[in-house]
Amino acid sequence: MATGLANLAASTPHPEGWARLLHYAFQRSTAHHAANIAAPADLANTALIAKGAGYYGTSCAHCHGGPGLGQNPIVLSMRPRPQYLVREVGTFSAPELFWIVKHGVKYSGMPAYPAQDRDDEIWSIVSFLRALPKMTTSQYRALAYGDSLKTSGSVGVGPLGDTFLKRSYSFAHSDEWPPESSYTHPAIGFDTFSIDGDVIKTCSRCHTDGGTGRDGGAIPNIAILRPEYIRNALTNYASGKRHSGFMQPVATQLDDRQIGQLANYYSAQPHHRSDSATASAYVLMQGRQIATVGIPARGLGGCADCHDITKASAKAFPMIDGQHRLYLADRLRQFRTRPEKVGGNPMIAITHRLGDGEIDAVAAYYAARSPDAPSPINKER
Repeated sequence: MATGLANLAASTPHPEGWARLLHYAFQRSTAHHAANIAAPADLANTALIAKGAGYYGTSCAHCHGGPGLGQNPIVLSMRPRPQYLVREVGTFSAPELFWIVKHGVKYSGMPAYPAQDRDDEIWSIVSFLRALPKMTTSQYRALAYGDSLKTSGSVGVGPLGDTFLKRSYSFAHSDEWPPESSYTHPAIGFDTFSIDGDVIKTCSRCHTDGGTGRDGGAIPNIAILRPEYIRNALTNYASGKRHSGFMQPVATQLDDRQIGQLANYYSAQPHHRSDSATASAYVLMQGRQIATVGIPARGLGGCADCHDITKASAKAFPMIDGQHRLYLADRLRQFRTRPEKVGGNPMIAITHRLGDGEIDAVAAYYAARSPDAPSPINKER
């Protein structure tokens, strides 16, 4: 190695059998490290699948393709080539997919997930991947690109239904383990949406044109948020101060002007409740008690003390009236997974003092409220 004679050029195929040896080592390593990972019971949840689809369409499809959509020639020139997941994903269990998505694979170009403390996001990607092989082209495009298809006939690949054209190309070194790759045409390309695309269309893939989020509660309703909060959140995602593997890759592509435009656009959309379901009177009463008074015996103040304060602190605390109950409950539980002594976010300590029933109750209470309702503690909005 010290002589430099070893040829590490990607234009040269691996020596005979070397790619198979590397892939075997990868499979064994993945199986070993995923052996003790327990998959959630709700992986087939349609809202979870849709949430993972939005991330896949933005961050993964460029390398791994999609139903009826092949891989870019640039990707097929990588060593080793990224797998065509429509065909290959079924060879992995859910825990194995979780391990791969979270930790990546050395020497392969497969990165680790950018937010290592967001297992909830990673499981939504796994949920989508498990459903991927059974999807038609139209189903995939609707899930991965959502509302952006309503206002644009082109999302990187142009108009396309379930009938698509297949061609076989003879790329250089195509004899090197071809089952890993797809030569299907058309192929998914690379893009930089903030430079040559419509930023709103990209965000609407998950948040919808109106900002209310997709059905099911996995995606937050951002139309109910104040513009100051949206600007601050996007800025913090871009800097890494706030963690999300979904949001950071998007936010880092935005300049200050675009962040301001997004904040103004979504906060100007009509305010609607995300969840039409209504909890029982007892649950709503319990949730109201926690929201307005708190649980003094445990040293907890009411949620409204922060979330219903004046505009002076709009940048710090999100409006949660009308947010989907499942999104609120999932976020509270996600905060509770972090060590209580971790500083910087009061929600971590708060959620460690709440039981599951109490989390569900306060989430149901806020979900049942109108986004424009007066503060429940009669403070100035």
